[in-house]
Amino acid sequence: MSGGAEMIAGAVVQRVAGMLGDNAWERIQLLWNFQEDVQDMKSKMTDLKVALSYADKHSRETDDDALVLRHWLNKYKSVAYDMEDTLDELLTNAMIWENNPCTVKLFFSSINPLIVRITMSSKMRNIRMKLDKIAEDQKKFPSMQLANPTGQDSTDKWRETFIGHTDEIEMVGRAREKKEILIKVLQNDGGQEISIIPVVGLGGMGKTTLAKAVYTDKETHMFDVKAWVHVSMEFQLNKIVSGIISHVEGSTPANIADLQYLKSQLDRILCNKLYLIILDDLWEEGWSKLEKLMEMLQSGKKGSKIIVTTRSEKVVNTLSTIRLSYFHTVDPIKLVGMSIDECWFIMKPRNMENCEFSDLVDIGKEIAHRCSGVPLVAKALGYVMQKHRTREEWMEIKNSNILDTKDDEEGILKGLLLSYYHMPPQLKLCFMYCSMFPMSHVIDHDCLIQQWIALGFIQDTDGQPLQKVAMEYVNELLGMSFLTIFTSPTVLASRMLFKPTLKLHMHDMVHELARHVAGNEFSHTNGAENRNTKRDNLNFHYHLLLNQNETSSAYKSLATKVRALHFRGCDKMHLPKQAFSNTLCLRVLDLGGRQVSELPSSVYKLKLLRYLDASSLRISSFSKSFNHLLNLQALILSNTYLKTLPTNIGCLQKLQYFDLSGCANLNELPTSFGDLSSLLFLNLASCYELEALPMSFGNLNRLQFLSLSDCYKLNSLPESCCQLHDLAHLDLSDCYNLGKLPDCIDQLSKLEYLNMTSCSKVQALPESLCKLTMLRHLNLSYCLRLENLPSCIGDLQLQSLDIQGSFLLRDLPNSIFNMSTLKTVDGTFTYLVSSKVEKLRENLKLEGCCKLDGGSTDLCSRITELKKTHCHELEIQGLEDFKHLEGIEHAILLNSLKLTKLIFSWQPKQYTNETAHHKTVLGMLVPPRSVHHLAIKGYCGIELPKWMLDIRSYLPHLTTIFLHGLMECNRLPPLGCLPHLRALLMTKMPKIKSVGPEFYGDYGSCQKLRMIILASMDNLEEWWTTRSSKQDNELLLIPDLQMLWASDCPKLKFLPYPPRSLTWFIENSNHVLPEHGFGNLTSATYPLHLSIERAPNSPEMWRRAQHLSSIESLTLMSIAGLRALPEAIQCFTSLWRLSILGCGELETLPEWLGDYFTCLEEILIKTCPMLSSLPESIRRLTKLKKLVITNCPVLSEKCQGEDRHKIAHILEPIFL
Repeated sequence: MSGGAEMIAGAVVQRVAGMLGDNAWERIQLLWNFQEDVQDMKSKMTDLKVALSYADKHSRETDDDALVLRHWLNKYKSVAYDMEDTLDELLTNAMIWENNPCTVKLFFSSINPLIVRITMSSKMRNIRMKLDKIAEDQKKFPSMQLANPTGQDSTDKWRETFIGHTDEIEMVGRAREKKEILIKVLQNDGGQEISIIPVVGLGGMGKTTLAKAVYTDKETHMFDVKAWVHVSMEFQLNKIVSGIISHVEGSTPANIADLQYLKSQLDRILCNKLYLIILDDLWEEGWSKLEKLMEMLQSGKKGSKIIVTTRSEKVVNTLSTIRLSYFHTVDPIKLVGMSIDECWFIMKPRNMENCEFSDLVDIGKEIAHRCSGVPLVAKALGYVMQKHRTREEWMEIKNSNILDTKDDEEGILKGLLLSYYHMPPQLKLCFMYCSMFPMSHVIDHDCLIQQWIALGFIQDTDGQPLQKVAMEYVNELLGMSFLTIFTSPTVLASRMLFKPTLKLHMHDMVHELARHVAGNEFSHTNGAENRNTKRDNLNFHYHLLLNQNETSSAYKSLATKVRALHFRGCDKMHLPKQAFSNTLCLRVLDLGGRQVSELPSSVYKLKLLRYLDASSLRISSFSKSFNHLLNLQALILSNTYLKTLPTNIGCLQKLQYFDLSGCANLNELPTSFGDLSSLLFLNLASCYELEALPMSFGNLNRLQFLSLSDCYKLNSLPESCCQLHDLAHLDLSDCYNLGKLPDCIDQLSKLEYLNMTSCSKVQALPESLCKLTMLRHLNLSYCLRLENLPSCIGDLQLQSLDIQGSFLLRDLPNSIFNMSTLKTVDGTFTYLVSSKVEKLRENLKLEGCCKLDGGSTDLCSRITELKKTHCHELEIQGLEDFKHLEGIEHAILLNSLKLTKLIFSWQPKQYTNETAHHKTVLGMLVPPRSVHHLAIKGYCGIELPKWMLDIRSYLPHLTTIFLHGLMECNRLPPLGCLPHLRALLMTKMPKIKSVGPEFYGDYGSCQKLRMIILASMDNLEEWWTTRSSKQDNELLLIPDLQMLWASDCPKLKFLPYPPRSLTWFIENSNHVLPEHGFGNLTSATYPLHLSIERAPNSPEMWRRAQHLSSIESLTLMSIAGLRALPEAIQCFTSLWRLSILGCGELETLPEWLGDYFTCLEEILIKTCPMLSSLPESIRRLTKLKKLVITNCPVLSEKCQGEDRHKIAHILEPIFL
């Protein structure tokens, strides 16, 4: 099979030829006086266009002429690269000379026009001579001059469809094999051994798809633990074990974790549990390594199963010889080729039943016959045939000799290669570049696109943004199955050009094809295998350095014309200052994850560099020479130790993509930041120390994506932010010191997505928000102080609205019921407006909310039927009446539903076996992993089922949990280790006495927990907030709580200190208040609101309350024995709102009120009949704007009579 770098030669040449038509070169020609050279090159390349098309097509043959053509293409490609390097250098020199200060010009001392003219003239002359030779050589092939260009150059028809991701496993023709595997998986081995089930077949035969179909089958939900890990060619035991832990726990162990630690963690997960583990794509044939792997998996319960997919019979033989007594390898399932009809079913384009395509069916089946039964080839060719649905093009595919595939690896590659040949030129380059990533690597969607752009692979003649064109290329590769979705984006918006959470993956066979296509364009050096694939004469342009140690000098052997360089697994590799002094053609440099404290100075000499990934480097600052990287378009500095950015960062005028997420020490952005006028994407998430944005921020008027998530010291957005007229995505989640949005937010006219989750200080939204006509997704969840929505919110055309956990939201505006565009509304834990949320759902006929009767005899079949609906919220009531336990095993079909909210409820009855019955029922009703909200009501089991005790594994995305009336339960599941838990509600659980370290699991902490609501927990005595409950300098395990509500928890104490919550509601639970303050425990929040209700007037309560001296709002309700406000609260000097409700014995307000509460703006007094007058000092409260007195007849009469002068400064006092 012919292959090599000549396969992309045509694409490279066409791309460079396209550059010559760019308007940018007009300025270069005038400045450097190279007009004649550039025009001559452009003319020659135009003349060679027909010859290039002929050579590109006929070089695929196997005769001697094809060999010569491939040689000619390689030479032409080499000249094109030289031409691009020269022109890029000229353009950069012009940019430096025209737009930058003398210091930069001195740094690049060779850019003086006279020097440039002398040094570049010879380069231009050499290129023109080489082009002349190329033109002369093509005359040896007369047919090259007569051939017509193929129609492949057009890219328009490659931009038609989007192939999305689906959780459904589509499998054709493997039902027998699936059944055979399931029999082995479900077989009861008498509890004697752990079975290893090998699945063997060539690459592309569908092993992984088959394993996925088994893994997701409802019958496998019997296993306590399920995990999937992709092993691939590079066998690393640490990585495999970490992968299993990550899949089960939802978080990845630290990279520095040693094997002993990983072993202990895996033992904890698997101990005495029945597990199903898939080891996908296992290549390792060494007996000792495989035995060590199995030793790691021996903790599971006997009868557990391991499915191994592999291409190698030797792997199966090795597994069968493992001497460990508790493992047994069964006979392998061997995958053979599919039938012609099955291949045709896979590849058949849609609407083929239409009569106008009837004559294509026979041709299509002949093509299917030549796929040799390989589903991956059938799928890739099917996508091509869908795009080229004419008889002539299908006949060309059918008659191609490349389809003479055999049932071996090379044959499969040949089949895939035909799909490659039908790609447009730019897409060929993009696909080839995927060879840069190691096999099985998870590829970041946005980073891949930025690298394509940096290398000039993305060109557009229609004025479309390059990011949009590149996304269409990704979709094409997805459609051909050359790429697959690894994780889906969390936000789907129509205009969104950036998808930072979208990850991609490439099948091993496709990866081999990419490496084959790249030929000697690509090289990699693998230190772990002591292997170097660099080519003769160092002609490669793309290089991957793998697994290099601290003594490695692999950087010395890099080609001088290398364009992209990736470091993977080179954490400790030392790079001297001059490491990149000979690689001046670099456009892409990925140094991510290396343990260095500064960039080598030679990086600043890379004036053609467009993409730099320095993520996770231990760099606290950058040299001022950073501004020399004038061509930078993408800069990734995430998770570095940066404290400041260079003051001249604004010189990077071409920067479009800037990732600073996780720079926890970054405390400010320089004023020049606003000069980054080309910036489209900016990620500042988790920059914890960032307190403000510069006023110049508004100058980033091309910005489309901005994330400020977890910037919790940020207290305001500058008004200039409203100048970001192109902004489509704004993430302000967990900015809980942010007080408000700018009033001019309506100027963000293109905003589609606004996330304000846990912006807990925001009390109101500006009415101008309702003018954002493009806004489609609004997330106001856990805005705990938000009391009202804008009255005109119905003017918006939202598709999703999330107000869950906005606890104090008082009402929904009437206009919201006219918002016909709404598709989803989440109003969980919005008690004051819950009825209106339900009314809104009913009015808009929102789908997805279902209720089932747990006592009905057809419950299981009704659950099965839900799979056919759009149900995403399910409540199963009356589970106490479900007595058909012999059939409840079918209820595990819940796992096949795509639920986000699930409620189980029982009404207790006096059955003797009720406790066991409840546990059995709940144990069978295992929720799907997609659930975000879970409520369990009336459960009377003493113990919880397995899935709740291992809740992090089963429900890794859970954000809220409500446990009500669990009367017999004496132990909580480890809810504290749920990584996304935001709200925890527990009511009426009398057997719960303590919440200790078991609540957090082995290493959990409630980083995202924002709301704790406890009611009628009569016997709950203590809640640990540190690992030991001691007062030492331990880590606070609930660091950023926003609301603590304790009602009728008279015994509860938090040890050693309560969380430093933003809002406190204390009702008959005085001991919840801090006894000794908050000690040295660090937290980003501090108390702002305190409400005390139904409490005795005790000095101890007021002493504890003094530790909340920062509060701004105080509510006292039904305080028995309260005749006067205690002097202890004089410390609340920041108070601006005071509410006194139902204090029937209150007789007087103190004179010191006007001396200590000088910030008061609102006073509400209700149902205090003994209170007869206001203090004289109230006249000194000059900021007081609102006074409401309700149901206090004596006080109301006096304030409107003889004491009217005391409140004369208040514009409109209210008496009711």
